[in-house]
Amino acid sequence: MNMNSDINNIENEAINKILVSLCAKGTQLYLVGGYIRDLILDRPCYDKDYAIIGEKAVEFAKKAAEFFNGYYVVLDKDFDIARVIMPDKKYTLDFAGCVGQNIYEDLERRDYTINAIGFRIDGKTSGLIDPHNGMADLNNRVVRAISEQNLIDDPLRLLRAFRFAAQLNFQIENKTLDYIKTHKSLINRVSVERINLELTKLFESHHTARNLYLMKDIELLDEILPEMSIQRKIPPNLHHHLGLLDHSIETVRQIENNIHDMPQWVRERLNQKPAANIELISLFKIAGLFHDFGKPSTWQIDELGRHRFIKHEEIGADQVVEVLKRLRFSKNAIKYMTKIIRYHLYPSQILKQDEEATEKAIFRMFRKIGEETPEVILLAMADRLSARGPEISEDIVNNNIKGLYWLLAKYKESLETQEALPKLLSGHEVMKMLNLPRGPEIGRVIKALKEAQISGDITTKEEAINFVKGYEYKEAE
Repeated sequence: MNMNSDINNIENEAINKILVSLCAKGTQLYLVGGYIRDLILDRPCYDKDYAIIGEKAVEFAKKAAEFFNGYYVVLDKDFDIARVIMPDKKYTLDFAGCVGQNIYEDLERRDYTINAIGFRIDGKTSGLIDPHNGMADLNNRVVRAISEQNLIDDPLRLLRAFRFAAQLNFQIENKTLDYIKTHKSLINRVSVERINLELTKLFESHHTARNLYLMKDIELLDEILPEMSIQRKIPPNLHHHLGLLDHSIETVRQIENNIHDMPQWVRERLNQKPAANIELISLFKIAGLFHDFGKPSTWQIDELGRHRFIKHEEIGADQVVEVLKRLRFSKNAIKYMTKIIRYHLYPSQILKQDEEATEKAIFRMFRKIGEETPEVILLAMADRLSARGPEISEDIVNNNIKGLYWLLAKYKESLETQEALPKLLSGHEVMKMLNLPRGPEIGRVIKALKEAQISGDITTKEEAINFVKGYEYKEAE
């Protein structure tokens, strides 16, 4: 690996020159951890971590925040950790008091060798400080624990190994995997909030599924998601070549495989960060893992030996709410994920209908699912590609995938058509006709009206008025 030339210019960065000028006499300031790792790998790096010797990190951070006119947050007063959020809010500076007597002792207590590389920014020590051969592991694309004890000291590090492997497309070294397997139960000592943060980063990455399989094999997944353990008991069947837990993880893998082939507008949607700086793709893939959560409680084998999971999508969407609450996901995130789970069979069911019923049924589906329609269709694709039992021929798979791509294009077309449609009735007119106040019911009527316009059933204001009157009658029934 050729070292990124930016490494050699760290002390010349304007921000680091300023920080050095703010240091009291005798203070040592080091860039450490993920920023150095990502700089070496030539990855985007917005958040900088500093270790400081000779001054209290909390006090130094306050001084830096005042200079940069940024925001100052004490993260842990006892451990002397503070954060400066820069005025543009695009990146942060984290300051921590050096653990131990010097930078070498500090680096020795970190999690993985690739995160135990430092650089003194005042130029008084040249080159990288790499006592644990982190550069070699970066070159070899390996996640290696510095010591077994370091994982025990902070058990969140057990999960972080898989997050780093997924983000960087690295392999976890075998001895490190053995450490994690031995101490997997310690993850239960970690706060759920910290686990949530690591999980969302893991699922945001491009290599989630491969690491979920590893977590399953060493049973760390069972410790974090004990509710999924029962899926190990559901075997393959005529429609599924994998047992249920493997099928759930394989569905995540198929999402990852397919996302690159999706239209740009779909990829852009999934890269959005609607809340808490979490990309939508992360929540979507978590929904993918949980999509068959209702199968164990609905599992039946009929007299012909066929496996049945009647209404598992609806039951699973209801059941998984408690799991997502336990994991401290927000109400909006839970609503998003459970909607995708609830409707993941809907697109393929629509494709099985006869042609006359399909057009109206399609727009009814779009209206019912709403803006999550692309994710529901993508999950239906991944689900289909993850189920290759003996009764599922290649033709069945190909025809289903082709139909789902057609539905996705149809949905995009409906959005574009909807934008170009003339407004036949205003919201105020609909409210007056139905004698209802502004609220969800009015929104449903207007959506139904647009659906009818898109399908060509309504083209004039008179037809729109008759539709709303008919809708009122149907609702009253």
